[in-house]
Amino acid sequence: MKHLTLILTMFFVLSCTTQKSRDLSNDNLITMTFSATEINDLVIIQDFFDNCIGLAENEKQDNIDKVYFDFFQQNSDITKATDLKIPIDFEKQKGLYNQIDKKTFEDIWSIDRFIKRDSNDTLKNVGLNRHGKYFEFLKLLGGQDSTINKYYNTLEVAGDISPSMVADLAINHEKYDIKDPKVRLVIAIHYLTLNDKFERKEKY
Repeated sequence: MKHLTLILTMFFVLSCTTQKSRDLSNDNLITMTFSATEINDLVIIQDFFDNCIGLAENEKQDNIDKVYFDFFQQNSDITKATDLKIPIDFEKQKGLYNQIDKKTFEDIWSIDRFIKRDSNDTLKNVGLNRHGKYFEFLKLLGGQDSTINKYYNTLEVAGDISPSMVADLAINHEKYDIKDPKVRLVIAIHYLTLNDKFERKEKY
């Protein structure tokens, strides 16, 4: 009986450890950088993206690997950013924005304006906020991960997600450690940002 209890306890601990490895709220860098409300919002953002690419809640790590690999394979041969296949319904993405705190949104994104060439209309454009907490988080994460460091440095120079960054993540995705929940957060925000850029058609 004691032997059975020990086995069940070990199984429970291992299960919790597997779940925690996917959970941003247990990561030291995340808790050091963001408030409790912001962390909760980041988990919502991550879960939304995971769901969009076909990852079910509580799936094991090997399933995470496969789902992300399949998603990246759809875009492994792109020649330009507009070729990207991003399986995110933009109306649902706008609903996601309504689920998170306004401050969290502003710590990740900023809204500016750009002029559409073919019509001269001034439209809204969502980009990463260079003065927000997320940008600082990328810098800190880059100190731990050389691939993210390259991503951050390119972003800092370009000011926003550049075509080279789009191509790099799509083609060289194996360099991104998806076992790290922080890296998956970067991937999620990367593609949510691009999807917003492609789909938003609002006048400024």
